[in-house]
Amino acid sequence: MTGILLLVFVLCLGLAVPALAGPRVLRHAAPTLMRVPRLAVALLSGGVVAWVLAALSIAPLLAWVVTGPDILPGDAALVCSQCLAAADPFGLDRVDTGVPVALLLAVPVAVSVYQAFAIAGDLVRRRRRSTRTARVFRDGARPVDLYGHRVLLVGDEHPFALTLPRRHGGIVVSTSAVRMLTPDELRAVLAHEAAHLRQRHHLISAVVTTLTGRLHRIPLFAAVEAALGHYLEIAADDAARREVGTTALAGALLTLGQTGHPGTHRQQLHGALHALGPDRIRHLVEPGRGTAGVAAATASVFCLTALALLAAVVHVPYALAVLTGCI
Repeated sequence: MTGILLLVFVLCLGLAVPALAGPRVLRHAAPTLMRVPRLAVALLSGGVVAWVLAALSIAPLLAWVVTGPDILPGDAALVCSQCLAAADPFGLDRVDTGVPVALLLAVPVAVSVYQAFAIAGDLVRRRRRSTRTARVFRDGARPVDLYGHRVLLVGDEHPFALTLPRRHGGIVVSTSAVRMLTPDELRAVLAHEAAHLRQRHHLISAVVTTLTGRLHRIPLFAAVEAALGHYLEIAADDAARREVGTTALAGALLTLGQTGHPGTHRQQLHGALHALGPDRIRHLVEPGRGTAGVAAATASVFCLTALALLAAVVHVPYALAVLTGCI
């Protein structure tokens, strides 16, 4: 039983440390993560999922080492005991704590079901807002082909380009952007926006920000939500830079960063990824080099792996027991 209690302690420590220290570690890891933005997106997304699964594994882990009064009817209690025994990979003696074991299993299930419905509701509301945004841009827009990309061309005096989810129209470009950008700069912007669609950034952003939004009081989740969009933009920048070149992309970002807001649609950008701003130009022109951030990035990967493995130690045996009928 000492081993189980040690595992519980390690699991709780593994949840507390990244929850509190995660923002600081992510800031120190930024120089390295900016060089591999798609890996950074996977690390942030996987970290959120691994932390939640690890948190939900604490009570089922304790159910292997404690016992208490039965609160279920006779047959149901027997089935519960059989499933618990089938899932337990340790087979250790249990300690009577007075806490019903069924409660330890029911609480994480109830929390998971509640959060699943809440997240589904958030995603539905997010999709509705995105649909309204798309409707605003589609009204009066005309579909055209620009350098091999199908885009919605919007009459607007402000130069801008953005990407809506593919089902809502995809790439949107203003007539002013087409007029002000050079051909190479326009190709770079279109390549950037196409990368958002190809790499499914809208889906990633929707799922991760919905999860983090419900747990934003935890410092780690607030930091992930703040950083995710930045790395998605850098990932799209990398794709555009490989296709068109750094100079064209930097020039386009500089132009769009000065006046690149949708004029009449400024407040209507729900669900859109916006190619805007000079803040990424420095990374394009002088990408980070050396070992800055490597230690923090390595620590982040190690922590994510450890949480995932600890969660798997608990959840996988329960899943196998259910799939095999608790035999």
